[in-house]
Amino acid sequence: MKARDNPFTVDRISALRYRPLDTTFDEILRRLEELNYRAAIVGPEGSGKTTLLENLQDALAQQGFKTWMFFVNDTVPLNGPACRRLLTEVASDEIVLLDGADAVRRSAWMLFRRRTASHAAGLIVTSHRPGLLPTLTKCSTTPALLQEIVNELQPPGRTLSADFLSDLYQRHAGNLRDCLRELYDLYTAHA
Repeated sequence: MKARDNPFTVDRISALRYRPLDTTFDEILRRLEELNYRAAIVGPEGSGKTTLLENLQDALAQQGFKTWMFFVNDTVPLNGPACRRLLTEVASDEIVLLDGADAVRRSAWMLFRRRTASHAAGLIVTSHRPGLLPTLTKCSTTPALLQEIVNELQPPGRTLSADFLSDLYQRHAGNLRDCLRELYDLYTAHA
C-alpha cells in the first residue's frame, strides 16, 4: 500500500472536524463570545484540543475575525523574549490562538496573558489542565467516538471490530491521536 492510500494518513485525519460529546459547536461559539474571546480548551492529550482550536479559527474567520495561531511545544518554546517579540507582531484586532499554553513557563505566561489583554482582541488557548483562563470546554473521548472516526476514515467494505477498537482505546488511555497513529502503522504493515 502506498502511503497516500492509507486511510489513516495525516491529511485525512487533519480534515476531520472536532466532535463535541456533551455540547454543540454552536454552543461553544456562543460561550466563547460570552467569555469575550478569552478562554481555554482543556483536556488530555489526543482528545481533540488542537482540532477544536483549528475549527474555531475557521469559524472566527467566517465571522470576520482575524486570528493568529501559535503552537508551543518542546521544540518551539515561548519564553519571555520570544513572548515580547511575538506580541509585537499581533494586531489589536486579532484573536490569538495559542496551542500548548501549559508548556509556557509561568513568568512568560503571565506576561503573555497580560499583554494580550491589552494588545489583542482575544486569546484562546489549549491546555491539559484548567486554570490558565476560563474554561471554554473540556475535551474528552470515548470508544464510540473512536469507532465513529474510524468508520468515517476507512474505505467502504472495510471494518474493524468494536472489541479491537475498544482495546486500542484502552491501550492508549483514550488518546485518539495515538490510536489513529497505530492504525496507520497497522494498515501500512498489512498492505
